Amino acid sequence: MDRQDDIMLANDEKLLEDVSWLLAEKRHPYYIVAPRYTRTSAGIKVLHLLCHALNRLGERAYIITHPYCPPPFVVTNPEFNTPLLTKHILDNDYEAGLSPIVIYPETVTGNPFLAPFVVRYVLNFPGLLGGATHYDPDEFCVAYSEHLAQSLPDCRMSLFFPASDPRVFNPYPRVPRQGSCFYAGKYKYFHGGELFDITRDSVEITRDRPESQTPEQIADLFRRSEVFYTYDNTALAIEALLCECPVVFLPNPYMDRMIGLRELGSDGIAWGTADEDVARATRTVHDASQRYLALFSAIRTKLPEFVAQTQAAADRHPYVSPIVTPQCSDPNVFIWFGANCTKTRYVLLDIGFLATAKLAVKKIMRYFSRLASR
Repeated sequence: MDRQDDIMLANDEKLLEDVSWLLAEKRHPYYIVAPRYTRTSAGIKVLHLLCHALNRLGERAYIITHPYCPPPFVVTNPEFNTPLLTKHILDNDYEAGLSPIVIYPETVTGNPFLAPFVVRYVLNFPGLLGGATHYDPDEFCVAYSEHLAQSLPDCRMSLFFPASDPRVFNPYPRVPRQGSCFYAGKYKYFHGGELFDITRDSVEITRDRPESQTPEQIADLFRRSEVFYTYDNTALAIEALLCECPVVFLPNPYMDRMIGLRELGSDGIAWGTADEDVARATRTVHDASQRYLALFSAIRTKLPEFVAQTQAAADRHPYVSPIVTPQCSDPNVFIWFGANCTKTRYVLLDIGFLATAKLAVKKIMRYFSRLASR
């Protein structure tokens, strides 16, 4: 090849680069199955963050709400790039032969949308919060943490998203610390567990209740508390560490291991209430935030690996028939009723009957208030 050919080849490569910058490359899209967004659930937040990050990376990623929510009730985070999957997009991908990479969390059983290629994103220990305990060997299994990956026989990789915002959760301003706080969301309201005496005089952190604290109030509570007790694997543990509040995990039948031990390390953390373990957590809590902040750089390296592996795997799964989801079907009163029954069940399990009834009354009153103001 002579010099003129080299110049022409370089020009062609530059031209192709310019074309690719403007015109989208034909790549398999990502359909991420997730409940409607709520800031109080780390798992839900991670699923929406995954969609946002894939779009930031230049891929096409969409949210399929599950349990199904009719359009007026769908909630996404306006600060995230998380478009909802539409029938037009679904039909376009099918006609183009682009097999969707459908990502289910571990709480969804099986492959309800009959996707040609399934990624199973395991965010908690299988079966703990619903869903199957074992997965189809054809699924591309991804764990949220290295510790979870060890419990899954066919796990391909781990993908840890740092979902807590250090701009909100930090130790400033520094104030005197006194007393303690605790969280028992799933343990108390989902599993019906009895609280331990050690948290009898602690301030309870709750979620999705009229009296629940805002993120700013929780951060202030962490800055003022000497210790944070938790009955669950929860992102609140990370947020406490970012505020330099030592974290004590309270082992119980529904939590016998930490999910993110490999990623977070043990600085600032005690497993159980032994005096020497709590003292070590208090001594080392100031070192915990740096390890967490490094995870933001790590995910920028790990996510392209995930994309490369899933795109290659999707190439081997032809798109024979389009997936079917309530979100992309024609409006149907039975779908709407069934979806709301499912959603109500999840809320009941999460926050209990009384809080659910109060929430329902509040929504009904808001609805009639809007009617009256028209």
